[in-house]
Amino acid sequence: MKCEVIACDRVVFSAEMKSVTTRTPEGALGILPRHAPAAFVLVDAPLRVRTPSGELTFRVKNGLARVSPEGVIVLADSVEETHA
Repeated sequence: MKCEVIACDRVVFSAEMKSVTTRTPEGALGILPRHAPAAFVLVDAPLRVRTPSGELTFRVKNGLARVSPEGVIVLADSVEETHA
């Protein structure tokens, strides 16, 4: 399953993923392959993407996540890679 993290000015990350975890206004969100199609508003919180080769962490501000059978697309005003 593919994950793309896109800021308003660039594609920050695009690769195969094992899982994505972050937060919504309702609480924690975990996305695994075969997740039901859905869309979520994301709060200012870490977005962790686990890939076959490790884990990356991003800080997402004013974001949306869309889950489809093809993968996860995260769109945000601002995305910063962190080393947390």
